[in-house]
Amino acid sequence: MRMPLFGELPTKHSPPAAAILIWSLPPEARLPAPDETRKTGRPLLGCAEARLMLYKPAYKIVLRNRFMSGVAHMHVRGLLLTAALFLVSHPGRTQESAPARSGRSSAETATPKQSAGRTVVGKLSPAGEKWVVQTLNKMMLDEKIGQLLLVTYYGGFISSESDAYRELVHQVDQNHVGGFIVVTRGSPLGIVESEVYPTAVLANQLQRHAKIPLLIAADFERGTALRLREGTSFPDAMAVAATGTPKDAYTMGRITALEARAAGVHWIFAPVADVNSNPDNPIINIRSFGEDSQRVAEFVSAFVRGVEENGALATAKHFPGHGDTASDSHLDLPVVYGDRKRLDTVELVPFRAAIDAGVSSIMTAHLAVPAIEPDCVPATLSPRILTDLLRKELGFNGLVVTDALNMGGVTRMAAPGEAAVRSFLAGADVLLMPPVPDAAFEALKTAVRTGRIPRSRLDESVRRILRAKARLGLHRERLVPLEGLNSKFGLPDWSQAAQEMSDRGVTLLRDTTRQLPLDATRPTRALLVVIAGDPDPYPGADLEDEIRSRVDSLQVVRADTRFARVSAVHIPPPETYDVAIAALFVRVVDRKGTIGLPEDQSALLNQLFASGKPVVVVGFGNPYLIERFPNSSTWLAVFGNSDVSQRSAARALFGQVAISGRLPVGIPGVEGGGLKAGEGLAVPANPMRLWPASDSVKARLKPVFDVVERAVANGTLPGGVLAVGHHGQLVVHPFGTQTHDPQFTAARTGAIDDLGSLGESLVTAFLLARLTETSAEGAALLDAPIERYLPEWPSGPSPEWRHKVTIRHLLTHRSGFPAHLGASRTFSTRSERLATVLAEPLATEPGTKEIYSPLGFILLGEIIERMTGKPLGALAEQQLFVPLQMKDSTYRPGKGPLAQVGPAESPSTHYQRRSHAERAFPIGGIAGHAGLLSTASELAAFSQMLLNGGIYAHHRFLRRSTIVEFTGPQPLLANARTLGRAAPGQNSPSGHYFSLRSFGETDYTGSWLWIDPAKDLFVILLKNRVSPGREGHKTEEFLPAVHEAVIEALGLGPAQPTSGPQGWP
Repeated sequence: MRMPLFGELPTKHSPPAAAILIWSLPPEARLPAPDETRKTGRPLLGCAEARLMLYKPAYKIVLRNRFMSGVAHMHVRGLLLTAALFLVSHPGRTQESAPARSGRSSAETATPKQSAGRTVVGKLSPAGEKWVVQTLNKMMLDEKIGQLLLVTYYGGFISSESDAYRELVHQVDQNHVGGFIVVTRGSPLGIVESEVYPTAVLANQLQRHAKIPLLIAADFERGTALRLREGTSFPDAMAVAATGTPKDAYTMGRITALEARAAGVHWIFAPVADVNSNPDNPIINIRSFGEDSQRVAEFVSAFVRGVEENGALATAKHFPGHGDTASDSHLDLPVVYGDRKRLDTVELVPFRAAIDAGVSSIMTAHLAVPAIEPDCVPATLSPRILTDLLRKELGFNGLVVTDALNMGGVTRMAAPGEAAVRSFLAGADVLLMPPVPDAAFEALKTAVRTGRIPRSRLDESVRRILRAKARLGLHRERLVPLEGLNSKFGLPDWSQAAQEMSDRGVTLLRDTTRQLPLDATRPTRALLVVIAGDPDPYPGADLEDEIRSRVDSLQVVRADTRFARVSAVHIPPPETYDVAIAALFVRVVDRKGTIGLPEDQSALLNQLFASGKPVVVVGFGNPYLIERFPNSSTWLAVFGNSDVSQRSAARALFGQVAISGRLPVGIPGVEGGGLKAGEGLAVPANPMRLWPASDSVKARLKPVFDVVERAVANGTLPGGVLAVGHHGQLVVHPFGTQTHDPQFTAARTGAIDDLGSLGESLVTAFLLARLTETSAEGAALLDAPIERYLPEWPSGPSPEWRHKVTIRHLLTHRSGFPAHLGASRTFSTRSERLATVLAEPLATEPGTKEIYSPLGFILLGEIIERMTGKPLGALAEQQLFVPLQMKDSTYRPGKGPLAQVGPAESPSTHYQRRSHAERAFPIGGIAGHAGLLSTASELAAFSQMLLNGGIYAHHRFLRRSTIVEFTGPQPLLANARTLGRAAPGQNSPSGHYFSLRSFGETDYTGSWLWIDPAKDLFVILLKNRVSPGREGHKTEEFLPAVHEAVIEALGLGPAQPTSGPQGWP
């Protein structure tokens, strides 16, 4: 006889013949039948899972026979599938003909209870209900059947002339589908999400084609970013549960709903209501809120309310509970073995809570539940589960949607068309992602015409679907406005809320050696080993960026299962790094079937543990992995691999945020009795800010205060503000008065003073240092001729010297400029000032002599503005003042009370509250050499940032190597000058006790700043010795005296001469 081809529908007689073929195989080639299984010692399956396994050994034997032709392969595979389908669908009687049990009516005649549960349909307005009735009465059979189908579309650009677009239109025009689900697509490099604008545009185009409004759905389990790349990305559900705050789930639901509606998506397939009580679950795991059913119910209810109260439909999934399974329903048919009592007290609890919270829909699971369905038909195909349990017993009257019908848990049970019919007969309203939509449509149509599906049953589901659409307002307006989309989607405040939520969910499972938090202020060489249990060409990119900004050097090693196999990976020698961070990306991925690390990757991690260096493991996914690595000393769980999770991991590793998460699941396999749900080590945050010094430190500095008070008494200066920072503690001491003028009151801690030339190092040198890191030239910028940035420069006087002048010359005051402009040179605008400086002759050959001159820094300010295209003041605000929270630092006062601003040197400028500098004042006080106003406290924050190696409050301003370059000795210079700053030397005010690594700056106003990395110390003095005039104030001996008094008071001792370089070790 002719062998059936793969995909042919079986006849009444072909299944037995196929089964005979299987049973004709030798005994070792087949598994025992269900009845035989009962005689063994194995757990009783009694379900389709056992029947499906019948054909697997036979299939393996076929594959092993290398002499079988390709055609024969195809024939036998078809025959085996036919046999499997027969064995599954004929357990003694067919499901649709089975009599109702316990007196309950079958799915065809059942009327759901209206009293139990709060559903969406009860919220319809009279106008909405009228539209539903009128629409249903006018619908043809094809239109009704089409409403049951939800098919896929990818939100990317497609031409209206393309086959892909024509297929979408076909589904609308010919199959009359009720809606679409937005999906991602695969690529050789991983998953590609849809884009929000094409998604919305396509939704509108399809809505215009449709006679009846379409429902657009999407899997937004952790926010819209799961499917739309520009959306707000939230952590996975288990991380949200680790915060311990159900309000976070509400926030996630609210923001997700608002973004979904803005993008034209109405139906959110979330939250996951499964209770993850099985550590071996390969498909739920971190998608669940945890293992405690009551706790899961709280988070599920909160998410549902967040979605429903903000205009979208929520979906509790996967009914009746997928958490206690050990296989993936995308591949096979999982089995929930618990009895009915367990189901009532565990699996069903979150679904009851979701119904009470007003959930609009519930998604079915492709799994077997013998306690409810003894024949173990998948829940999606079971009237006992969807009609008797969900509709009647739980009283749910909302939409029931199947899980994707292209998953193995169903495709192994029935052909595409038959699966659609049986799902509908079981109690589903919406059939999600049928593998062949046309086949599903025709099968449903045939079933209605033949009476297998009663028309009343069809109307019942269509009515629910239309009510859901009316509740969403789609009967009034189905199109989404595109013009304002960017004001309703991906908002920064929402991203910030998601990030903070993710931060609170980070959980420390183990830290026996107290490695955390790592200290970004200390020189650190880090090794990042990224291990991905799935094919991934570049896992952990966000984590790498975050860590790189916090350490001095970072080596990165990646291993995955395709692009960088372990056999090609080599761990660097231990002497090349100080700490290793092992990032384990073990994702929950459909159709993989496992959620562990391959053996070779586990060996790689163990190799790292054996290095002898500290190793911090960060689990981006499955938290149960810690069971396999008892030799790990530090283990951080973030329960997901999204971008926010990666940033949270870095923030927790380095103390930017406190670690406060608590395990939502128990991990019994951890030595020492296991980890219980609710456990987690708490680690406080390290703010990385200056702290007010203790009273004991203040008392030790009293001799220093006496020195400055004596200076006021003998007339050296009228007063000022002294700030001393040591080991992160700050003392700010105001003394005397702002000026000798009696109308001014005592000096105050928050007084805003003119910094004079201190602005050179605070702003101009800082911005140039940033440019060496961000510009294309890099560090070579320092030795570039300035004519590259000032083309008009070579045309001035001294042309034979001008082409030699570099930015380094300007920074070290060795450009050849004279100390001052000629007395006759004046200007009133920026352009006049620049022309005046450019016209000034050079006094010496560049690089041969140091002459302190503000003219070079005036040009540097101009160069910075030309390179960045931004004004100097605005650039300083953006890159320094705002991120360092220097709220009172400015070139133009006005951000605070005028009374806080110290006086200038003469009555004519006394109340203008600007810089007194001659080259800055005429053009509004903004210049590269002077003009900056600030406070001692804000200068202290800047100083601490430099001591920290370029980082403050976990914000990276400069790399440590850049600071070394700018504060260390300069080539061919024998004097005391770094790039933009002074260094210890014969004429330096540093005194005898500061180390050779120290640097700073002074100004003739009497203010100064001195920093010593070797002693972790800075000293700041803001004073105004030029008010009311510049003469008569001697401070040459006063400055060294203050420095020496500080070091003696803190017990730092005399400086020991060192031969090493200046800057950081």
